[in-house]
Amino acid sequence: MRDPLLVLVLTTITTAVFHTLIPDHWLPFVLVARTEGWGTRRTAVMTAGSAILHVVLSVGLGLAAFWASSGAAAVAGLGASIGRISSAVMVLFGASYAAWFFFEGGHHHSFGVHPHHAPGVEHERGQPHPHDMDGEDGIPAPEAIALGGSAAAAGRRARLSGLALAGIVGFNPCLLVIPYIHYAGSMGPGALFAVSIAFALSTVVCMVGVALIGLRGTARLESPFLIRYGEVISGALIAVTGLVVMLLGG
Repeated sequence: MRDPLLVLVLTTITTAVFHTLIPDHWLPFVLVARTEGWGTRRTAVMTAGSAILHVVLSVGLGLAAFWASSGAAAVAGLGASIGRISSAVMVLFGASYAAWFFFEGGHHHSFGVHPHHAPGVEHERGQPHPHDMDGEDGIPAPEAIALGGSAAAAGRRARLSGLALAGIVGFNPCLLVIPYIHYAGSMGPGALFAVSIAFALSTVVCMVGVALIGLRGTARLESPFLIRYGEVISGALIAVTGLVVMLLGG
């Protein structure tokens, strides 16, 4: 291939795909989706929103590096600092999430039917057990999460958790695309537009696709241990994911 722009676009797409396969881009959405009882649509919307924020921040830093010219290194350093902050906040989010489910009173089992509650059996308070209320794709609905609290409270927590997670994951730029944007800028507005669109589409499609595959793949992942501690494990895994990415330099 002798067309520099075509090479640049293909390189951008390849970089975006491999970059978004890093677990911190999709695994937290799978874990929170299972915990909060999200269906396919909500998981896709939350992941796509985060991906768009990720793209805007990454392309914005690339443009800043191009316009800054001699200050490009400083822009890249700023991006790295933002990434470290995002990873640290992800650690805090995951740890807080795990602690909330561990210490909060009442049952919170969205990873399957609780061992001592068969489907259709009336709960001791005279209400159907929440695990009988499945959401989209057979995943328990948000109402099923909080036996000791109201469905409205569970729904609010699910929305807040999703928005917070989308912001945390999205506010972590892809540093690898900055030089591509910088170089495309030197080739003209058309090249800059082509590279930006290629990065945006490949990032959004890949993040959403992998998250949905992960959600579908874990839909029937059940065991007594996961049923009881799945939410705590989810929060811990999110924290560990953020910690590993932070230690590896984002």
